[in-house]
Amino acid sequence: MPRFRRIFIILFTVIMTGLFLAVIFMWRQIGAEEGTRKAYIYLLSIIFALLITLFAIVLYNFDQRKRAERRYRESETKFSLLVRNVRDLAIFMVDPAGCVMSWNQGAERIKGYKEEEIVGKPIDAFYLPDDVERGEPATNLRRAREEGRYESLGWRRRKDGSLFFADVLITPLYDDQGRLRGYAKITRDITEKKKAEEDVQRAFQREHELNEMKSRFVSMASHEFKTPLSVILSSASLLEKYQGPGDADKRERHLQRIKSNVSNLRQILNDFLSVEQLEKGIVPIAPSVLDLPLFLKGVIQNVSDMCKSGQRIELRLDGPERKMVLDVHLLENILINLLSNAIKYSGEDSLVEVIARFEQGSLSIAIKDSGIGIPEADQPRLFEEFFRAGNATSVSGTGLGLSIVRKYVHLMEGTIGFTSVPGIGSEFMVTVPSRLPGEEETSTDHITHQVSSSRRSQPPG
Repeated sequence: MPRFRRIFIILFTVIMTGLFLAVIFMWRQIGAEEGTRKAYIYLLSIIFALLITLFAIVLYNFDQRKRAERRYRESETKFSLLVRNVRDLAIFMVDPAGCVMSWNQGAERIKGYKEEEIVGKPIDAFYLPDDVERGEPATNLRRAREEGRYESLGWRRRKDGSLFFADVLITPLYDDQGRLRGYAKITRDITEKKKAEEDVQRAFQREHELNEMKSRFVSMASHEFKTPLSVILSSASLLEKYQGPGDADKRERHLQRIKSNVSNLRQILNDFLSVEQLEKGIVPIAPSVLDLPLFLKGVIQNVSDMCKSGQRIELRLDGPERKMVLDVHLLENILINLLSNAIKYSGEDSLVEVIARFEQGSLSIAIKDSGIGIPEADQPRLFEEFFRAGNATSVSGTGLGLSIVRKYVHLMEGTIGFTSVPGIGSEFMVTVPSRLPGEEETSTDHITHQVSSSRRSQPPG
């Protein structure tokens, strides 16, 4: 602009000088006639006034345009600085062919590329291989042209190969003649927001599942409670009649029936409380020094009231007896569930075996019965909540015990397995890590575990 201004001033000076010289020359040619001279002076005054006015207007326009261009450059510089220094958004330009034209700090932070590494490269680098193969980058640009703007949500790839969930906005840019000059692309990393939404969704899902489970349990328990309560009421009524000296055996039989059914009711309630605690997600792990032989004898004594007539529970210890560090509460719940199942699904005069094996760094306990066994078709679903084998529907139960056992075993970082033959019996084997008193604590000691029935959704690729 300054160059054109100088040229205009020079041209105007030359024109004015030429006019002045022409006026002098014509003044001499006109002569001394008064009227002619006045007319000539008047005409020249008008011409000079118009030229000076035109000069002033042109100079003013030049100055105004110069100031406007300066303001535009300043605004453009400020905007460029603003865009380049934004760190929360990736803002960059893409040419019509889909190659990066500009880059800002936000793009470098979010995508991991430096400006010199990515400018001139196709935007395919930001997409997952499967998306590139489907032609998604070109499709997104085409939709932006057709719709005036295009916004999408999806997984994008950083320079190091890691993934993030992005909110992407693409806007086409046209010049004054309507020709496409490129695209403005704004990308926002919303991975944390998506994770938060998924966490909320999982929480709602867990709450829904827990409420549904409670409803199913209440419906099931109301049915399962009827039989034990009826037996207890019947036996209590008969006890009133058997008061004579010769009725001792009958009284003992009915007292045993009452104890057994009370134990069943207690087990149903324990199952429900255990499920509720597990589904809420917080279960404390509190290892303590355990005298295992004494502990196992106590557990067997606790379930002995559930035994049918003539049933026996035998304990066998393999390996040198020793104290161990384990979570007593969880291990007790596991064994009570397995023993109650062995008792319920075995007949009178049957044997239930508890076999404990001391091994280096672990403890294995097997519960073996000679009961009805588990049909082979039902075995894959045995640890599902509320699932009951086809041959067990006539026996009181919730269908929750084994699912609870497996969760407790996993909390102790152990394993559980079983073998079963219908009509012959079943054997459940539990193995949990343990240590001797005085050994260094492991990461599972004195901590609280988070239990989740749903898995976090993972990004593709």
